[in-house]
Amino acid sequence: MNLGEIALLRTKLREVNIEYSALLKTKTEVSLSRMAQLKAERKTLMALLGGETELRLVSDNPMLPAVHRQSA
Repeated sequence: MNLGEIALLRTKLREVNIEYSALLKTKTEVSLSRMAQLKAERKTLMALLGGETELRLVSDNPMLPAVHRQSA
């Protein structure tokens, strides 16, 4: 993984953490569902950063890449 990919992952992880933190304050039924999704996404991002899986970036908007796991 190159430095650019690491930077994208760290940026995405930061965005996920910020959204999760904001949802902690509301704790509605909808926010609890979204928090579960964010928690799973955070786990995937951490695994990618830890080198546990390969990386494939897919994006319609180059400013906001979507991160997906790729089968090894």
